[in-house]
Amino acid sequence: MNKDKYTPFYGWLILFGLILFGVFMLWQYGLLNAFFTKDQTYLSSIILGIFFLTSLYIGRGAWRLARETHYCSQLQNSNDIPRDSLVSEHLRLLENSTSNPELIQARLVERAHSGHGSGWFMSDLLLRLGLIGTVIGFVLMLGSVYELKQDDIQALQQLLTRMGGGMQVALYTTLAGLGSAMLIGIQCHWLDRYADRLVSDIIELGTTQAEGNPDA
Repeated sequence: MNKDKYTPFYGWLILFGLILFGVFMLWQYGLLNAFFTKDQTYLSSIILGIFFLTSLYIGRGAWRLARETHYCSQLQNSNDIPRDSLVSEHLRLLENSTSNPELIQARLVERAHSGHGSGWFMSDLLLRLGLIGTVIGFVLMLGSVYELKQDDIQALQQLLTRMGGGMQVALYTTLAGLGSAMLIGIQCHWLDRYADRLVSDIIELGTTQAEGNPDA
């Protein structure tokens, strides 16, 4: 049985704290401001905003998972377990339902991962937004070349300025997308481990209960 009751949430807090520290260091060295000012498409800002909201969503899932882990660990020592908890619902279904036990276990797995399951989708979305920003940046950079109609020094300077702007869009959006997707993936992987462990503990409880009540 899990003894590390609230480890999923505490672990997420540590990860999120490290992320906030990294954001502070980026702001301290002026790199964070570059994401908001040098990306003329504002796609980097959108990516970072989605990343922050997704991290909070995962944090909510971490708290839910920690609470369910606590309920599971306390089931044998206390009857004061909410009826809508995963362990209570699973045991009731095993006791009262005539459905296939494999279907009941599949439902348990889906419920255990549902609190943070969309995080993987958001991670993929952030990665794709970063790649879209890369394409937009190169389009802006190459578009400035086609607009060149003069070959004097001033025109070349303007060309280099526009090409630099397009390259900044490509690099900043790529960095924001890849970094955000990686950090979201780390958070989701952390919760997946404990969700799988919770499922294993609840199934073990159900098996133990069935063995103790062979006539149920």
